[in-house]
Amino acid sequence: MFDIALIIAVVVALVELVKRIAVVPAKFLPLVSLVFGLVTGIIYLDGAPKDKIFHGIVIGLSAAGLFDQSKIITKKGDVE
Repeated sequence: MFDIALIIAVVVALVELVKRIAVVPAKFLPLVSLVFGLVTGIIYLDGAPKDKIFHGIVIGLSAAGLFDQSKIITKKGDVE
């Protein structure tokens, strides 16, 4: 089984890639993170289907939270 932290980091990286190539508007990036989390949870994790879906949602929301926190930290330096 993959380490959950590694999967979250990969989802954050994929969302950053989607952001950089401007495939979807920035307001939908948390939704993209949730979808990536669900997909990785279903494909890469072991267990019952409902456990895979639950952990996928947790992965996606965690990745979205990390993504949002990184935006807050980088914007904090821009404030005068």
